[in-house]
Amino acid sequence: MKPARHFAILIPAVALSMAAAYHLGGNRVHLFQRENVLGTSFELKVTAGSAAIASRAESAALAEISREQEILSSWDANSEFSRWFRTHDRAVPVSPELFEALSLFDTWRARTGGALDAAAEAITVTWKNAAREHRTPTEDEMARAVSAARQPNWKLNSATHTATHLTDTPLALNSFVKSYIMDHAAKAAMATPGVTAVVINIGGDLIIRGRTAESVNIADPRSDSENSEPIEHLAVQDRAVATSGSYRRGFEIGGKHYSHIVDPRTGESVNHILSATVIAPKPSDAGALATAFCVLQPEESRRIAATMPGVDYLILAANGQRIASPGWKQYQTARPLLSAAA
Repeated sequence: MKPARHFAILIPAVALSMAAAYHLGGNRVHLFQRENVLGTSFELKVTAGSAAIASRAESAALAEISREQEILSSWDANSEFSRWFRTHDRAVPVSPELFEALSLFDTWRARTGGALDAAAEAITVTWKNAAREHRTPTEDEMARAVSAARQPNWKLNSATHTATHLTDTPLALNSFVKSYIMDHAAKAAMATPGVTAVVINIGGDLIIRGRTAESVNIADPRSDSENSEPIEHLAVQDRAVATSGSYRRGFEIGGKHYSHIVDPRTGESVNHILSATVIAPKPSDAGALATAFCVLQPEESRRIAATMPGVDYLILAANGQRIASPGWKQYQTARPLLSAAA
């Protein structure tokens, strides 16, 4: 698996780079691949009785991704989120998706003690501005960014289903929002009559639904090659898998690498965790925890995961330590599944 990527603007998908099928029981697994979906690669496996059914499932998934991108994108100036961001101190009626996304950020901000926060974008912007000048942020710059991130940046009213934007702090709906959209896309594909299983892989994060098991390879974060031997082979069924990592993206300043993942509580670029892979029943949980576990200390991550049934993880620390949840071993296999294209 590749590290999870930022939720980016959706570019219309190009023509199929691959369309294939292979047998699985009485049905066939139809494979579709596209580029520039949520800013990265898209792979869909649909188990169905015909290519026509599989194509309808693919269309349903892509349509749902496009619809939600128009709501939740932090980079599209015309998205609902961007239009709401330009309001101030006014209770704005918002879509169910945007209300839920903002609610989930409130939940995760509280659950992680501020380690996961949409206002982390204020820290990221500070680092980017400093990096353009080939330096790290000053103490004053960092303090201002952290102070901005710590403020309440919106207020939600569940009775009126409105969201009030309170500050000018930069915000970005990253972390789990890609997984959130993938979840709805998988449901749309599974709702297609004649579909018995769906696997969606966007930028290395996966959702597996229906009567199938998927082979998942965990990449070595210490390797510079994407074709290097995986450090683990997993077999996963009816779960979501998300990975976040600090090892390939970020800033190069003075010959030193600084991760793109920042701690909103301190403003620091985090480097103590190379990667975190999370398996969870709920995709948004997997996406949120994968990012949070790169910010938190492993013991903090362990305590949070222990409160969430069905959540397992593998954390690879910069010091070489490997930290796995007690249930991680249930997914381990000696080799990839023969029936799945990794």
